[in-house]
Amino acid sequence: MSKTDWTKSFWAKAAAFAIAVILVPVIVVNGVALFYGLEDGWWSAAPDARHSALVTEAVYQRMSDVVGAYRAEQNVEFLSEWYTDPLKTNYRFAIYDEAGAKVFDNITADGEALDVSVPLEGGKGRIESGIAKEFKAQDGIYWTYMLTDSLYKVFRHAIPVLACSAAVLIFLIIYLARVAGRRPGAEGPAAGWQEKIPFDIYLAVVGLGLFGLGALAAEASRFIVWSDLPLYILLDTACIAGAAILCTALWMTFCARVKLGKWWRNTLIFQVLRFLFLAIKWFFRGIGRVISGIPLVWKTALGAALLTVYSLLILIFAMNRVNGAAVVMWILAAVTLFPLAIICALQLRRLQSGGAALAAGDLGARIDTAHMFRDFKRHGENLNDISRGMERAVDQQLRSERLKTELITNVSHDIKTPLTSIINYVDLLKKDDGGQSEEYLEVLDRQSRRLKKLTEDLVEMSKASSGNIPVNASRRSANELLSQAVGEYSEKFAAAELEPVLTLPEEELFVWADGTLVWRILDNIFSNACKYALRGTRFYISAAEQGGKAVMSFKNVSREKLNISADELMERFVRGDAARTGEGSGLGLNIAKSLAELQGGSLELAIDGDLFRADVTLPKAA
Repeated sequence: MSKTDWTKSFWAKAAAFAIAVILVPVIVVNGVALFYGLEDGWWSAAPDARHSALVTEAVYQRMSDVVGAYRAEQNVEFLSEWYTDPLKTNYRFAIYDEAGAKVFDNITADGEALDVSVPLEGGKGRIESGIAKEFKAQDGIYWTYMLTDSLYKVFRHAIPVLACSAAVLIFLIIYLARVAGRRPGAEGPAAGWQEKIPFDIYLAVVGLGLFGLGALAAEASRFIVWSDLPLYILLDTACIAGAAILCTALWMTFCARVKLGKWWRNTLIFQVLRFLFLAIKWFFRGIGRVISGIPLVWKTALGAALLTVYSLLILIFAMNRVNGAAVVMWILAAVTLFPLAIICALQLRRLQSGGAALAAGDLGARIDTAHMFRDFKRHGENLNDISRGMERAVDQQLRSERLKTELITNVSHDIKTPLTSIINYVDLLKKDDGGQSEEYLEVLDRQSRRLKKLTEDLVEMSKASSGNIPVNASRRSANELLSQAVGEYSEKFAAAELEPVLTLPEEELFVWADGTLVWRILDNIFSNACKYALRGTRFYISAAEQGGKAVMSFKNVSREKLNISADELMERFVRGDAARTGEGSGLGLNIAKSLAELQGGSLELAIDGDLFRADVTLPKAA
């Protein structure tokens, strides 16, 4: 049986929301009862409802109406029409003129006390007010009397009810904050329909709703004291409940927005400010581009012209005795132009120092272009680019010189060795009587072939490096090229005790390449594997599509320690065995790399311990 998640249950949230809304009117009613109870001293004795604050307020309201009407009409005929029927009003009053003579009263029974006396305006008499001994009319005084009695009943239990209701309401507010934004099936907070409304618009709607409900409740409260009490109490309660609904909904959506993060982004004010910021940014960026497109000479001329006009304005203001404006303009010029000139001078000094260091041969010197003006920054970056370019050129020159030295040294060594053998064995052959001539001829044949291979490799390297080898590219099958190469080398693999493991894609992979040049690349890689791979191991060969290109990979375990990096292994005249005891010119991988690049591909090497890997990348054909 699955456990209910009360933080995501809709009915749990709805019940908590409803209870919170109901508790608000309960707290308000008990608060009102407590307020009037403290004002009328209900702690010590039961209230005198006839003289309670609410009834007194109703009496004063009626007295205000009577006095206003009497002042306007200055007669009592209309009073007879409205205030003489005991079934219509419980308000009792008497009006006296300046001499103290009674002008009008509506007292209908003995013992009806008129305990409120108020002088009329301008010394025109006075009015005494009170309430009927028995309430025969259901007017505002009657209803406020009944309201006082009801509030007293609430007052007797107001404090515990208020405490319990406030505690439960605080708990529900915390619970609603906890569950806000949580939805069934969602791991984190999720936005509902309320969160999709811009928050400031939502806040404005809630504010307008609260204002309208408050105005309606205030108007209803004003009519309570002289009209149908139950109707307006019900209306006030509805307004309070409506305000509670709006505030609770606002609280929940605010908590959900905070959980979702960056809640201020979903506001109309933020969007407007963001639009204004982007508009200002684009405006100044456009101005900057326009200014940056103006040559520095014209910028200087324009600045000088503006400065001249500015100086003339200062002079005109000064000559016309507008000294305040002249002083202000001069101060503005002083606080802007002087620092600007200092900054320009410092930036020019920085450029000058960088150029001097570059001229002195310090190729590692760099100019800090941070916080420079655009034209100065551009010039500084150009000087830095010159420095980097010269540094690369020097490094390339040194590398070229080193390669030339290595070329001369290695070629001299590799040519001298077979040539010396040929010369020595030719001399021995001349002196031999014929007993060992066959052995000498075999040595001569081997050394001459080695010399020929070295010469061919030198010529091929030169052509490949200079791009003088013609490339006849066409659509070729990588599966077929690898299969044929493995078949051609099957005997050599067997002699080297290598087991080729060929892995080809199920769908035939086509490359755009020259078949002859690809064979020469494969020949070089396979030949190296036969020479330098550990005997009794496997030689892994595979082809696959990667990033829209065809990649042929070759992996084997080296027989000797690979004590050099992959980059050094790619150098000309470098072989994996540092002692150079094996045969070969060391040009094979470099030639293979140049051939791959001629076809728009590449050759990359990787060494991991004794594991050697070569990846040949060629353009993929459809």
